[in-house]
Amino acid sequence: MAFGDRLLEILEEKEITQKELAAMLNIAPSTLNGYIKNKRQPDFELIRNIVFILDTSADHLLECPQNDKISAKEMSLIAKMRILSPEQQEMIYELVNIVSRRNSR
Repeated sequence: MAFGDRLLEILEEKEITQKELAAMLNIAPSTLNGYIKNKRQPDFELIRNIVFILDTSADHLLECPQNDKISAKEMSLIAKMRILSPEQQEMIYELVNIVSRRNSR
């Protein structure tokens, strides 16, 4: 199940409207609708806020299988990557490739 589908399911379980959640998150209802329709992806900080407001876990919201859980460090790296320029992201990507090739030897 995709993120937006799961989010909508949780909202229905909690009897919270999309408009109410958008107001609680201080985002536009159209932005939230983009997440629910799986057209956009929220950043790490917004996911944390959603988890807090809906009183759920990130694993439950994201439906991470036990062996595929994303650690807090991994989520932090993803959030940091998203604020970098495309050129900076490419540099980090290349650096990770170099390090992982060295570790696989």
